[in-house]
Amino acid sequence: MRMLTLSVSLLAFLLVAGCSNSDSPAAATTSTGTFQVSLIDSPGPYTQVNIVVDSVQVHVAYGDSLANWITLNRIPTTYDLLKLVNGAEAVIGKADIPVGHYTQLRLFLGAGCTVVVDNVAHPLTGPSGSQSGIKLTMNADVVADVLYTITLDFDAARSIVTTGNPNSPSYILKPVIRAVVTGTTGIVAGTVSPASSAPFVYAATSTDTIATAADTTGGFKLRYLGPDTYSVRIVPQDTLHRDTTITGVVVSAALTTNLGTITLPAK
Repeated sequence: MRMLTLSVSLLAFLLVAGCSNSDSPAAATTSTGTFQVSLIDSPGPYTQVNIVVDSVQVHVAYGDSLANWITLNRIPTTYDLLKLVNGAEAVIGKADIPVGHYTQLRLFLGAGCTVVVDNVAHPLTGPSGSQSGIKLTMNADVVADVLYTITLDFDAARSIVTTGNPNSPSYILKPVIRAVVTGTTGIVAGTVSPASSAPFVYAATSTDTIATAADTTGGFKLRYLGPDTYSVRIVPQDTLHRDTTITGVVVSAALTTNLGTITLPAK
C-alpha cells in the first residue's frame, strides 16, 4: 500500500469560462470505475473559512492540456473548511469515469469565498482578485468497478495570506492542499484531558505534518496518515497547561492507533 503524492500549483487568472472541458467518455470503452473527491481541513485561527467550489474535473493521460477533461461535479457549493475536522468531510465530486490513467485533478473556485475573523466576514480572493483554478498533478490508474477516492486536506491556516493595512487587511487565498488515497492510510486517535484546554493536535514525520483540533470532549482523530512513525504533539490554547509530545507512534494502513487519554501537565 502506498500514499499517492500530488503536487499543487495555483493557476492564477484562470477563468472557468475560458477552460475547455469534456463530459464525454475519455476513451471508447464501456468499462468504468468510480472516482470520488472528498475534502477535509486542518484548523486555522479563523471563525470560518468559506470556499465556493464551482466544479471538479479530472484529466485523462493521453489528452492534450485543453481537451479530455471529465467533470465530476458542476453544482456550485459553499463549504466552511473549519467544520471539516475530526471525522467530518465533504464529498465535492463523484462520478463513474472510463478506466484508464489520469494525470490531473482540477478545482474551480467561484465568487463569494470569505474568511470570518472576529465575527466579521471579509472577501477571500485569489491573486489580483481573479477567480483561480487549483491544479493537482497525479498518477491515478482507475480500474473497472472500483471506488477510487482522493481526499484533499485543505490547510486553512497556511492557505490564507493577509496583506495591506493591519487595521484593515485584505485576505488572499493561496491554497495549500495535501492529497492522499483513502484505504492506504491509518488513523491516530485519543482524548486530551482537560478538554477545556481546547488543544490542537499535530502528527509529524521528518517530511510532513498533519493537524486537527480536539472536540469539546477532548477527543481527536488524525486521519489519512501514511504508514510511518510519528511524533504526536498536543498544544493547548489555554495558558494553564504545557505542550506535550508522544514519540514513536506507529501508524499502519487501514488501522487506528489509539493513544488513550493524554493528560496535559499544568504549568
